Amino acid sequence: MWTGWRLATIIAGFIVFVAVLFALYVRSADEDYRRESHDAIARAKQEAGLTKIEAATKHVWEQSVWVVEGRDGTNTEWFVWLRDDGTVKEKASDGLTQSEAEQRFESGHPGKKIVRTLPGWFSGQPAWEIRYIDDAKEARQAIVFLSFKDGSELKSYNLIA
Repeated sequence: MWTGWRLATIIAGFIVFVAVLFALYVRSADEDYRRESHDAIARAKQEAGLTKIEAATKHVWEQSVWVVEGRDGTNTEWFVWLRDDGTVKEKASDGLTQSEAEQRFESGHPGKKIVRTLPGWFSGQPAWEIRYIDDAKEARQAIVFLSFKDGSELKSYNLIA
């Protein structure tokens, strides 16, 4: 006979089982990205001499590139672009910060809401990718690439809603 206590125990056990399966599924779905991030950080430490990592961002456009932001032993801040065909290392002070890139964008595109800003690689050079709402009425977004070095606009793309 199924008593209330036995039934509650079986239901609770089933709920715990489903929760554990869900947690394992989410962990395995993210495993490749976490491994790539870990590998990129290790490569930036080895090839670019970074000792403290502040961020690692994967950027995919013309090719997949990992951008690692960090500091070296002298506390100098660097951006490192890890590409299949090599590594590019730039002092952060030699380029635009994320907020400077966003300010440059906003001055040329007043009233446009920024969705996200990523460091990346475009047209053979370090760049900032800014995705923004181009037409709020139609919910159309666009992407503009700005040069990391001087903030000049490299190219923009309108995305079809």
